[in-house]
Amino acid sequence: MVSHVIEPASSGRAKCRGCDQPIAKGELRFGERQPNAFGDGEMTLWFHLRCGAYQRPAAFLEAATTSGAGEHTAELCAAATFGLTHRRVPRVHGAARASTGRARCRHCKELIVKGDWRIALVFFEDYRFSPGGYVHGACAHPYFETVELIDRIRHFSSELNEAELAELDRTLRTAPAATD
Repeated sequence: MVSHVIEPASSGRAKCRGCDQPIAKGELRFGERQPNAFGDGEMTLWFHLRCGAYQRPAAFLEAATTSGAGEHTAELCAAATFGLTHRRVPRVHGAARASTGRARCRHCKELIVKGDWRIALVFFEDYRFSPGGYVHGACAHPYFETVELIDRIRHFSSELNEAELAELDRTLRTAPAATD
């Protein structure tokens, strides 16, 4: 198996598997090599560098150490290492206020009240990310074993403004057992 890569995008046709946005021509991108699910050989799953570091940390670190792109990836390697240390953190896929009161928290199993902060989760399976439910903002620390999530949430929830992110950060940090 050929190792994972970090390289400039040769065209602007590829979409990031993490955020589903196009990767611009010439932009550095992370390619995770996987066995081809549809035939012989391999296929490459393309990610923006930050999406790869946040959501596929082990493969990203492998590529960062072998590709020679270290000067561009030092901060992202730290983020990927953090994701390996806290095994559930790569599941973070943004946050929002609950639009209904029907979703259950994956940690405490209680309903998430309409209007409360909830963190969206995704799971990587079958070469794609699938929605995996939500966690109360107040359950973040026991579920993720950390409250250092705002950078990841900011990345995947570009619609949130700084005031909303600050409010969510306060929610994460004032919840019981939030001692990180």
